[in-house]
Amino acid sequence: MRYNISGLINFFMTELEKYRKKIDDIDNQIINLIATRTAWTYKISRYKARNNILVIDEKREKEVYSRINKLAIEQHIDENFAKKVFDIIIEECRKIQRIKR
Repeated sequence: MRYNISGLINFFMTELEKYRKKIDDIDNQIINLIATRTAWTYKISRYKARNNILVIDEKREKEVYSRINKLAIEQHIDENFAKKVFDIIIEECRKIQRIKR
């Protein structure tokens, strides 16, 4: 039996390209969600400034990390990875809130 290697390569590349397109779509969704979260951070920042509330709310951050940890476990995502992602997100949100004061 003879195989058309070129055809097989094209088939697998097409499949790979489909998978990569899905990843690209997910990346777009992630960026859009970060943009939405950032917009809400600006609103929270203005609210905190008007009401003389500190930028850092340790109780709220603990709640967020607890919720994220639970979601990571439910979705079979490494909890340390999820925490690192949210460390970055929360730090960026803190910067936004400090700048907007």
